Amino acid sequence: MEVPRNPRLAGAKEQITRGRLLLEEAHAVRDYDLAFPKLIAAVYPARAALEIMREAARLGELTVPAKEFDRLVEERVPRWRLIHVVRVRDFHHYGVQGGGRIISDPSGSYKLLLTSDVVVQDERESRAIPYWVLLREYLEQMDGLVGEFESLLRKPTPSS
Repeated sequence: MEVPRNPRLAGAKEQITRGRLLLEEAHAVRDYDLAFPKLIAAVYPARAALEIMREAARLGELTVPAKEFDRLVEERVPRWRLIHVVRVRDFHHYGVQGGGRIISDPSGSYKLLLTSDVVVQDERESRAIPYWVLLREYLEQMDGLVGEFESLLRKPTPSS
């Protein structure tokens, strides 16, 4: 496999690979209580890949402005916000906890926000989405987005 010349592109691809590996590890575990930590762990690199690309857009390393890139993300990876909220809730608030706990709170910009150790849902979703499904869908969509990101890069290496 050829290593991309741009370190942000390489980093985004690496994070997607890590997320996919953790998801595969979770699928290999029969006991959901043991699989759950791997699913939550997969959220972190899945989100990191998008953050790497958004940082490049914010710094002007793309041929489109950051707002245009965010619009592209909305189109190509519509449930990005669910991965984002799970990571924020898990890391910054009180953790997404196992054992069947369901936490609902309409705080911040959410009218409805439900997380448990199995599903996540906000007001834009008609039903709760299992982490398995969300992560698989998100990582597949991120593969396409990273290709578009590559085509939007201004130069092979970021300015620092």
